[in-house]
Amino acid sequence: MGFVLTSLVAGVLGVAAMEAAMWLITRAGWAEGNMIVAIGSVMTRSREHALRAGVILHAISAIVFAMVYTFAMIKLGLTHFPTAFFAGIGFGVIHGMIVSLMLVWIVAERHPLEEFREAGLAVGVSHFAGHIAYGAIVGLVIGLGYR
Repeated sequence: MGFVLTSLVAGVLGVAAMEAAMWLITRAGWAEGNMIVAIGSVMTRSREHALRAGVILHAISAIVFAMVYTFAMIKLGLTHFPTAFFAGIGFGVIHGMIVSLMLVWIVAERHPLEEFREAGLAVGVSHFAGHIAYGAIVGLVIGLGYR
């Protein structure tokens, strides 16, 4: 599988895993929030069309970050299974820490909608877990795609 196709598949499956992990955490009652609407409403500045904008922005971001992960793994020689899987988890940990800290410290307090201005530890941990799931699946796809 080529770079673009691998990145596309990895990004789409990775974002599905991320959303599933975060949905499970929300469903269990550990954290609240809808990341897609939150992302979209940053762009739209309202709830109107926030879901559509969030889906588009998150899907594009997932594919772009999968390209970054793929490029980095190729350059570092980490494309073979199971190494790519574990490297993906590692990248997800780093990516998740950065996003979670930014979300809790910066984005929440400046969010245009009141409902998303409170992002405590549970929300940060939810995003952290989601990014680890994303990285694991991206790494898995890369490992299987570059045999």
